[in-house]
Amino acid sequence: LAKFFWKLGQTFFHKIICFIFIKRLFCYVRIIYMSDLIKTIIETREIASQIAVQSLIDMDGISEVELRDRILAQTSKYDNLFPKGWYDPPAGGVGILFDKEPFKRLQFDSLRNSESWPNESSKFEKETVGIVYLSPVDKKTGMIGDIGFTIYNGESEEIKQHIKKCFDTTLAVAEHAQVGMKFSELYEFAMKQFANEVKIIGWMTTTSDPLKGVNLGHTVPGSYSGDFSHSESFNEVKKEITTKRIYINIAESFEIPETCAFTVEARLADDNKPHLPNVFFHFIVTFSKGEKKILKNFEDIFKIAKMDYI
Repeated sequence: LAKFFWKLGQTFFHKIICFIFIKRLFCYVRIIYMSDLIKTIIETREIASQIAVQSLIDMDGISEVELRDRILAQTSKYDNLFPKGWYDPPAGGVGILFDKEPFKRLQFDSLRNSESWPNESSKFEKETVGIVYLSPVDKKTGMIGDIGFTIYNGESEEIKQHIKKCFDTTLAVAEHAQVGMKFSELYEFAMKQFANEVKIIGWMTTTSDPLKGVNLGHTVPGSYSGDFSHSESFNEVKKEITTKRIYINIAESFEIPETCAFTVEARLADDNKPHLPNVFFHFIVTFSKGEKKILKNFEDIFKIAKMDYI
């Protein structure tokens, strides 16, 4: 009887050891896999930047529709990307807005609204301010590399400094994010940053946000959990990205994990100077095993757009 229980104990002990080993191996493999997804997000964002750069060459007089078509033509050259972006509408997942003072067209609520879709009549001319957004998706993983920015190469120093201030203010929010922080805490910091430090207010509404209110970005679905199917169907990927985002808003308790990616994006206007344009910049923040990286990828864009003031 003693021998029987001794052998039984050995078998049970071995099973426990095997279980612990397999569990740790699974965790290790998952960490490597999630880190690879973060690398894909970084690579896709860099590609998005280069697509924008190639599309912004010789901008004088082109329409919103023409720039959108350039972006989609450049996107289709990359075999590792779906030929269109996920944020649709607007068509192709590309948002373009051009306007001159008083910049009413830039005071949009959501790029999904039909009045904010690219049109033929709005053209990039002298003293035009433009907002550009594209939303490329990696075919293999479904990871996104969205980028968005404001362009202006006119003569107004006031507009230039306003754009720079909005860029720096939005970047400060991305810099503040850290592992373990709740999205609601990051949101609260951002609101104070906008309202108290630079007297700038921000607005941003998203139709798929449960609060239907102001938010400052969202998670990259699949970058922090295993609940993303990575389907080969573009429509399925779009649906998953749209429905599985967690938003940076006043009520969100999501805590930033050691490996994840999320966007920080704000459309800002100076409440004390309503003659200045709405300004939009979009960053991606990544954490890989706790190591943080802010994806800007604007240097070449600013160079081609002649924006040496940022």
